[in-house]
Amino acid sequence: MELNFRRALAALARAFPAYLPYAGVLVLAGLLVLLEFAIFLVVLRLALISAPVAAWIVTAAILLAGWLTLAAWRRLFLFRRQAAMLYLFSGADPCRAKAAVGQWFPSHSTWARWNRDLRRALFALRREGALRAAPTAGIGGWLSSPACGGAVLSLAFARGHEAEAAIRAALALFFSCGERTRSAARNWLGFSALGLGLIFLSLAIPNWFFFRAAGAPVAVGVALAAVISWYLHQAFVAPLALAGVSAALLAETSGREPDPALCEKIAPLLTP
Repeated sequence: MELNFRRALAALARAFPAYLPYAGVLVLAGLLVLLEFAIFLVVLRLALISAPVAAWIVTAAILLAGWLTLAAWRRLFLFRRQAAMLYLFSGADPCRAKAAVGQWFPSHSTWARWNRDLRRALFALRREGALRAAPTAGIGGWLSSPACGGAVLSLAFARGHEAEAAIRAALALFFSCGERTRSAARNWLGFSALGLGLIFLSLAIPNWFFFRAAGAPVAVGVALAAVISWYLHQAFVAPLALAGVSAALLAETSGREPDPALCEKIAPLLTP
């Protein structure tokens, strides 16, 4: 697995003003899940629910609370931090990050729409062999689409034009000139999955022993480890992978211009 950590860390360092609050909020969300876990236990004990039933209720509640907390926080403010990170990955003027992000993504619905359109365009172009500009990426390309979409947005920020034209041009460059980037995205996907697995095991194994020794249901400890490990992964591993893919795309497409014909074919795919 070939990964350019130096380039990825350099991009992450440029985005540090946006990355630090982003990671801090996700860690805080993980601590909030621990608090919710304690509240669930107290409520179930007061309700005098039997232990086997309570274990399943707590396990489901932990997983649901973790998902709902992350979804709500992303919708309220985390999406702006992520967009600011992508802007700063591009090496653009950090003083204009807030204004640029607010102009392109004034609300979560706008952010969600562009990400949805990008995923749809990536899938369509891969299915068609990138309109004969690149090979079909298969399952690896499908799984790495979130990182690829983020890298395309970062490249669009670097081009500095109106949002729709910049994203269309960046997507055309990604498929016409980004062969090494697509390969790097699959490598970073493997790194990201490995990081998630290691974080989960480092939490799940101690939880398993602790809950077993305490006579508590092991499933509750494993569910708690799964939610916390996902938050830590999103806070520390996923941004590094996203920075690596973005840096690779920016380096590979530097000084290149998109194919106008490919841009025209891409345009309908980015229409809401």
